[in-house]
Amino acid sequence: MSKQDDFFVGYLPTPIAIAGFYRIAIPLIALISLTLGAWIAMGQQSAGQGIWDISEEVEITGYLTVDPYPVIHFVGDDQRSVILVQQGKLSAFDKAFPFANSWVSISGYAITRGDWSMLEIPPSSAFVSEPANPSQDVGLEILGEITLQGEIIDSKCFLGVMKPGHGKTHRACAAMCLLGGMPPMFVVKSETGERFGYLLTAQDGTSASLELVDNVAVPVNLTGQLEKRGDMLYIRYDKSQLIRLSETALVDYGELITADLGLTHDNESMMSVDTHSENAHQH
Repeated sequence: MSKQDDFFVGYLPTPIAIAGFYRIAIPLIALISLTLGAWIAMGQQSAGQGIWDISEEVEITGYLTVDPYPVIHFVGDDQRSVILVQQGKLSAFDKAFPFANSWVSISGYAITRGDWSMLEIPPSSAFVSEPANPSQDVGLEILGEITLQGEIIDSKCFLGVMKPGHGKTHRACAAMCLLGGMPPMFVVKSETGERFGYLLTAQDGTSASLELVDNVAVPVNLTGQLEKRGDMLYIRYDKSQLIRLSETALVDYGELITADLGLTHDNESMMSVDTHSENAHQH
């Protein structure tokens, strides 16, 4: 009688030869799957470290400016500046304007990324006037001309509301945010992978949200005047010198553009960038 091959039958014990094969094959397939998944994950762009905390409202107090975007300065023990936005894709300008250039308190949901802070104001929250602190004033410090390569994004999504809040996959959302008046931000990435941001204004110092819609979420070369108000860095960009980068750079603008700038959000010296500090002065 000829030898028969082992055959699996669900209601009978597994044949020894088949059981031995699967004792080796199943762990090996699992190991290959985990290794392949980890390799694919490592090749993906980071979604960012931004945090949008909607678990509870927080209240902040400080000096409110709205030129050109609503920001509250001198907030907390670290005296930081906090960008204000409304829920949805809406600027907080109309809500903040009646309280401009005064001390106020307001509550909302905190959005943070690195040293950057933002507050999302719900419809139920209202500004409350607070006693003035004359010892603190928001001056305009002009730090000279700067030229960088990076990506124009909407600040709300990039700082934590959307992940990822940059790149081509986010472009439609970013455009809608800018149409709603969201402050545009220009981000660059150093060789270490850390991104740094600057709020963008038009050349006359007004909001640049609408005029940057067509260039949002793509890498560009940008030149403008670097300014500092409170703890916030701005670039008053030159529209005539805004140049899109090549298709190659669209893959990942950060890896291809700039050496380590040595910058942090609140760096006082603006080292390693092309600025003309002799023109700096404070209003």
